[in-house]
Amino acid sequence: MLTINIGWEYFLGVIGTLLALAYHANGRLTRIETNFEWLADAVRDLTIKAENMSAQAIETASPISLTDTGEQLLRDSGLKTYIDRRKDELTAELRAVAPLDLYTVQQSAFRLLHLISFDTAFARQLNRFAFRTGTSIDLLRRIGGIYLRDLAIAPH
Repeated sequence: MLTINIGWEYFLGVIGTLLALAYHANGRLTRIETNFEWLADAVRDLTIKAENMSAQAIETASPISLTDTGEQLLRDSGLKTYIDRRKDELTAELRAVAPLDLYTVQQSAFRLLHLISFDTAFARQLNRFAFRTGTSIDLLRRIGGIYLRDLAIAPH
């Protein structure tokens, strides 16, 4: 028979060390998860660029802008009206997170339009429009992001 006697100080030390290691490992895993967000953004950008090659909705010369097709998609999808109704709120949100650096404003507008949660009725309308025209929701959101960027930088 083998008997191991462990004092309470040693036991608390081992438990404390295990808790510290678990806390440290959790922080490292959280950083790794956060670091993969750039990869999702890069893949989304690539798919939007690939779709735009056939849709020709976005002019890729710097600064990027909407073509006539992009303007029509913006209007017909209802995104222009949606953004115009919320112009003050959306541009204020952009100005709060982005300095007056135009590239940062553009990236923030893209991220905002990607993450925005549309109300159910508008989301359904946008999905129907995307299905009917064969356009992805990501491309439509990017078109809306370009329009929002232009609204936000217009006074400057």
